Amino acid sequence: MDVKTVEDSSVSAGMITLYASITLLLVAVVLSPTLVYRRFPRLLNTLLLLGLLGLVGRTLVSAVLSFRQPDTPSLSLTDDELPPVSVVIPAYNEEPVLPATIEACKNLDYPAEKLEVVLCYESASTDRTGEICRTAAADDPRFKAVERDEPGGGKAKATNYALRYASHDIISSIDADHCFDPGAIRRAVAWFESDDEIWCVKGRCYGDNPNDSLLALHATVERHIAEKADLFARHVAGGFTIFGGGQAFFRRDVFDELGEFDEEVLVEDIDMSSKIHAAGKRLVVDPSIITYEENPATLDAWWSQRKRWARGWMQVAVRYIARLPRNSAVSTRAKIDAAYTFAYAIIPVFVVVGIPLAALRFVSEIETAPYVPNAWLFWILLAIAPLSISGLVFLQDWRDGFSHAPREYLAAGTLWFYLSFQTAVFVTAFIEEFIVQKPSVYVTTSRSDAPSDD
Repeated sequence: MDVKTVEDSSVSAGMITLYASITLLLVAVVLSPTLVYRRFPRLLNTLLLLGLLGLVGRTLVSAVLSFRQPDTPSLSLTDDELPPVSVVIPAYNEEPVLPATIEACKNLDYPAEKLEVVLCYESASTDRTGEICRTAAADDPRFKAVERDEPGGGKAKATNYALRYASHDIISSIDADHCFDPGAIRRAVAWFESDDEIWCVKGRCYGDNPNDSLLALHATVERHIAEKADLFARHVAGGFTIFGGGQAFFRRDVFDELGEFDEEVLVEDIDMSSKIHAAGKRLVVDPSIITYEENPATLDAWWSQRKRWARGWMQVAVRYIARLPRNSAVSTRAKIDAAYTFAYAIIPVFVVVGIPLAALRFVSEIETAPYVPNAWLFWILLAIAPLSISGLVFLQDWRDGFSHAPREYLAAGTLWFYLSFQTAVFVTAFIEEFIVQKPSVYVTTSRSDAPSDD
């Protein structure tokens, strides 16, 4: 898989025109039955309303379910009895964030002699990433600096390379912009010690840069909802748990029996989550296991990251939407949840038809009102849902002693505008994956405080 920086992957005016034309054509095709069936817009608007209610309703239920406290097992082992742990950190042009990540590793509440940190840096890095890794390894025996000088790239390929240098049977993989809470590894180890069937433990990625920009602010609130409500609620309900995000903990058995991360898919974490379920093993989510992450602060960085996620989810959905529900090793709840999850990897694309549907009502005599009694009430409920869901997450965090920047509370009220804009991301990803079939390219996320070329 090719790798590009955000700067290298900029979109040309011609490409924007092409994608816009394809979008208009797709919308025209979807609306074309109106020519022969005047009630079709009402049917379509009904499906759109029900689809949004399904998405928002589930998230609201998840926000309620996530009020449950994590059932983290007690760790009864002494320091001498604790298992050794390897932490692997792939790094490519991570100079702005890597020092803080290394410092957080140094401050972990885990015996030094039981901890190994593999800093795997790309030889293609054009900043001081390699120097930072080598200095850390020279100063502290817990750190091991490894240079990757191979063709191709992407997070999966870099992580697979780093795994070759991990010595221990419990492995943590984190992104280079993630900083461990000091007690994170002890909490994860407690899960592995409690049940041999647990192959993966996912914690919470907690955004810590909401003040960098308006985009980073809304992305941070969005991630709080995803990490605290959605992902943890899957664990609470016994559903399709996943370790999407920048951190997870594994038994080495995952890689020995299921193989390495798939290097051809854009969201290798969701692909591996599906493999773990298919193998009949447990993947648990515990939001008390914290790493602090940086969200994209610029439009280019955000767009590239979210498009990669959207397209990657579509790739995995096509691969597993029929396979997992037929797998006898997967629980019934997880099957239903997986089918729902993969369906909603594609459904948001069709939200774009809501714009012409709204326009039809004003420029023609065609009726577009949904076949739902008092539909206006449901539209109002949808409008206030992001504020309600954010409020539930903030309330949980207040209970658990986590703080938020004041701006985050205000951003909850404007989150719908941000989420609506993401429709363009899904449409673009859909076009690239299924229509023009553009080759997969892993675009690295630029950092908000990266040094300028000027």
